[in-house]
Amino acid sequence: MTPTHHPTRLRDRRAPGTPRPGRLGLATVAVLLAVGWATLGPAWLVADARRAVVAGVEVLAAPWPGSVHRAEIEALANVLLFVPVGALAALFLRRCGPVLPVALGAAGSVLVELVQSALPGRVPDVVDVAANTTGTVAGVALTAVALAALRRPGRARARRLRRGLLLLLVAAPLLVGVAGCSSSRPVAAAGPPDRVDTGTRAGGAVTVADGYVADGEELSAFADVPAVTGLDGALRTAVQDAARDATADGVDFHVSSGWRSAAYQQSLFDAAVAQYGSAEAARQWVLTPEESSHVTGDAVDIGPTDAMSWLAQHGSDYGLCQTYGNEMWHFELAVERGGQCPAPAADPTAG
Repeated sequence: MTPTHHPTRLRDRRAPGTPRPGRLGLATVAVLLAVGWATLGPAWLVADARRAVVAGVEVLAAPWPGSVHRAEIEALANVLLFVPVGALAALFLRRCGPVLPVALGAAGSVLVELVQSALPGRVPDVVDVAANTTGTVAGVALTAVALAALRRPGRARARRLRRGLLLLLVAAPLLVGVAGCSSSRPVAAAGPPDRVDTGTRAGGAVTVADGYVADGEELSAFADVPAVTGLDGALRTAVQDAARDATADGVDFHVSSGWRSAAYQQSLFDAAVAQYGSAEAARQWVLTPEESSHVTGDAVDIGPTDAMSWLAQHGSDYGLCQTYGNEMWHFELAVERGGQCPAPAADPTAG
C-alpha cells in the first residue's frame, strides 16, 4: 500500500516572539496616526499633551532644579515619540539590517518638518529632525536587543513578550494622543483699546496689507501676513519662540496687532480722538504714526489675557517686556534674552 501522508502545517517562519503580521499592521497604523496627530495636528489641540510631557519631566528632574530646560524637554519628547517608529520599521525590515529602518525614520522626520512649514502654528526645526532620528535609532536598537533576547523562548513566554512588545510600541504615542484630546481652547479676551478701529482710513478701507487685524481675530505668531512679517526680525523671532513655549504650557497665544502702516495707525489715532475727546487723552492709548512703535515694526500686542499674563512672567527670557503699565498686551524687545525688564512707563505719553 502506498503510505498515506498527512498534510503538515507550514512552519511559522517568523522570528521567535515577533508579532503576527496582522497585529503588527494594526500597531503600525495606530503609531503612525498618533505620531502624525502629535506632529501635524493643530498646535492648540495638542497643547495639553505637551504640557503633560513637560510636567512629567519636571517632576522627574525635581531633585536637580534648573538642570533640565524646556528645549531639552521638547527634544526628549521628540526622541520618545519616534522610538516606536524605529521599532516598527526594524520589525518590518528585520532582514534588511538597521540602516534602512533608520533612513526611513529620518526621511519621515524630514517630511514632517516640510509639511509643518505650510501649517499655521507649526515651525520646522532641524533640531527636531535630529531628535526624531535619534528616537528612530533607539527604536531600532531596542528591537534588535529584544529579538535577540527572544530567541528560543518557551511558547507561553514568547506570547507574553510579543504582547508586551506591541503594548510598548503603541502606548507612548497613544498616551500623547489621549492627553491632547482632553485639551480645550480658552476664550479670547476682547481687543485692547488701542485697536478701536473704524475699519477705514483716509483714501479707502484698511486692509490686511496695512497690517489690519480684525477685532477678535486670533492671528498666529507664525502667520504669513504683513502684521507679523512686517515686525522687526529679532522681535518676530522672540515672539514666535515665546508662542511655541506658551503653547507647550497650554496657554492660547495669538497676536492681536503687530506691524501697522502709517495710514492704519492714523486711522486708529483718529478713532481714539473721537472716543476719548481729545488728542492728548487719545495718546494715553494710541500714538500718532510718527510716535508709534507699531509703525516701525518694533511692538506687538498679545492676546488673550492668559497669554498676556504668561508673557509678563516669562517675557524677559526672550527679551520681551511690557512697555506701558496701562497696556498689559503691548510688548517690545527691550533687553537681551534672560535680562531684567525695566519698569513699564505709566502710559505711552510717559514713554
